[in-house]
Amino acid sequence: MRIHKHTATAVAVALIGSLTLIGAGTVTATAEETSVALPSASFRDIVVDGVHDRVFVSDPAGGSIVVTDYAGSVVRQITAEEGAAGLVLSADSSKLYVALSTVDAIAEIDTATLTETNRYPTGADTSPQTLAMAGGKLWFGYAAGGSGGIGSLDVASPAPAATLVPSGRYWSYAPTLASSPADPNVLVAGEEGISPASLAVYDTATDGLRKRAERRFASSPSIAFLNDFAVTADGQNIVVAANNPSDHQIVRLSDLSSNGVYSSWQFPNAVAVATDGTVATGADGDFVKTYRPGSTWPSLHEYVVNDIQRDGLAWAPDENRLFAVSGLSYGSAPTLHVLPDAGKLDTALGFEAPATSRKGKDLTITGRLSAAEPFPAGTTVDVTRTDPEHPTGTPAGTFPVSTATGEFTFTERPNETGDITYTATYNGDGQHLSATSRTTVTITK
Repeated sequence: MRIHKHTATAVAVALIGSLTLIGAGTVTATAEETSVALPSASFRDIVVDGVHDRVFVSDPAGGSIVVTDYAGSVVRQITAEEGAAGLVLSADSSKLYVALSTVDAIAEIDTATLTETNRYPTGADTSPQTLAMAGGKLWFGYAAGGSGGIGSLDVASPAPAATLVPSGRYWSYAPTLASSPADPNVLVAGEEGISPASLAVYDTATDGLRKRAERRFASSPSIAFLNDFAVTADGQNIVVAANNPSDHQIVRLSDLSSNGVYSSWQFPNAVAVATDGTVATGADGDFVKTYRPGSTWPSLHEYVVNDIQRDGLAWAPDENRLFAVSGLSYGSAPTLHVLPDAGKLDTALGFEAPATSRKGKDLTITGRLSAAEPFPAGTTVDVTRTDPEHPTGTPAGTFPVSTATGEFTFTERPNETGDITYTATYNGDGQHLSATSRTTVTITK
C-alpha cells in the first residue's frame, strides 16, 4: 500500500504559481499495486528480465526458482536447482545464471524456455552464493573451509571453466558482489555479517582482479553488519544497506569515502538502482522508498512493505516498475509486491476558467501541466466537453503543452445555455504519471 506521494505533488503545485484553478483539480492515476504469495520456502535473490517481462526469485531451501510475470502471477517454478542462491542475467537477458550453493555449481537457464541448459562446477566445497557480471565474465562469491573468496567463469568461452581468483584479502564469508552499469569492468565485493563492514573495489579488465580501493568502515561512517549494496547508475557511488547505522549510507566508488545518506529507520537491508539512476531503499523496520536520480531527500514515493527481505528489491528495466519481496520473519511465505509506478513523478493538472460566460461569445480556457521535472517536447492534453447536447461527452480537441510554461489553451463559442464541463486528460509518459482535471462553466444568455 502506498502511504505517501508527497514530494513531487508539492513541487508540481508550487510550479502552477498564480493560476486561478477552478474545478475538481488533479487526479493522478497510478497503476494497481499487487501482492502475491510465492510457492517457495525461502528467499535469497531477485532479478528482473525486461526482454521477456519475467521476474526470477530464488528459493535455496526449496531448491527452485520461482518465475512470475510483471503482474506477479506465477508462470513456472523451475525445480532441481539445489541451494539456488544468487542470480544474474546475461547482458541480453537470454540466460539466467544461478549459484547452486549446495552442489558447488552454477546453473545456466534459458530465459525463453525456462529450462536449465548447462551446469558449471565451481570446485569441491566452494558453495557459490552470489553472482555478478563484469569484464565479460561471470564472477561468483564462494565459501570454502571456513572462509570465502571470489571466482570467475568465462561464459563466453566454448568450454567455460571456473577459476578461483586471488582477491588480495581475506574473506570470512562468501563476499556479496555487484557491478557498475557505467563501468563494465568494475566489480564491488562486500562482506556481510561482520562488524565493521568492509568493501573492496576491483578492476576486472585484466585476467585477474586488480584492487582499486578497499575499506573497513570503522568510522566516518561506521557501518556494521552489511546486508546489501548497489552501484549507482553513473558508476560514481555505492549505496549501502546495513543493520547499523539506521540510514542507507552512500560512499564514493573511487575511494569509499562518505558521500551522504538516504534516510531510513531500523535495519536497512535492501537497495536497488534503476538504469536511469532512480534509487529504491528498503529496511526491515521501515518503508520501501524511492528517490529521483541525484536526490537524497525527500523521497519520491513511500510504500508500506512489512518485513522486507535482505536483497529483496529489484527494478524492471523500464525504470518505473519496482518489485519487493517480504515475508519469512513471522512465519509467512515469501510475498512478491509489484509497485508499478515507483519511479514516476506525480503530475499536477489544472484549469483557469471563468465561472460563467455568455452564449455566442468566445470562451477561452487555459490549463497547466506541472511536475518536478520537465515534460518532453510534443506533450499534449486531451480535452472532452460534457453539456446538455452531449451528456456522455464529446472530444473538444487535443492541445499541445508549452515546454516552457506547461500551459495549454483553447477557445470555444458555446451556442447553448447551461453547464459545460471540460475534462482534461494527460496520459503520462515514461517519467510522469497520468492526470485528469475538470472544470465547469455556466453559459448564460
